Amino acid sequence: MSTILVYVVYGFSVALALVSVYFFHARWYWHVLSVLAALAVGFSPPLPGWDGLSRDLVYGSLFLFLLVWGLAEPFVHRFHHRGAGGAGLSPRGA
Repeated sequence: MSTILVYVVYGFSVALALVSVYFFHARWYWHVLSVLAALAVGFSPPLPGWDGLSRDLVYGSLFLFLLVWGLAEPFVHRFHHRGAGGAGLSPRGA
């Protein structure tokens, strides 16, 4: 496997996490759970019978996505995309 493929897959995972943090707002506890899930994926033993480079790419990209999505919220919070009106939707429709 070439090194450029690893950079592309991991870069895509990080970019997808940052784009989803920017466009989709989630509560703080989802971000905490995401970091905990990333640590669980990172420390979990590999599935039996699935060894090699493909496993490393899948585990690594999932770990990076969850970790970046969980940790990026405090830094991206003030730049969230608010929609067409800029103020978001009001609960009463006014």
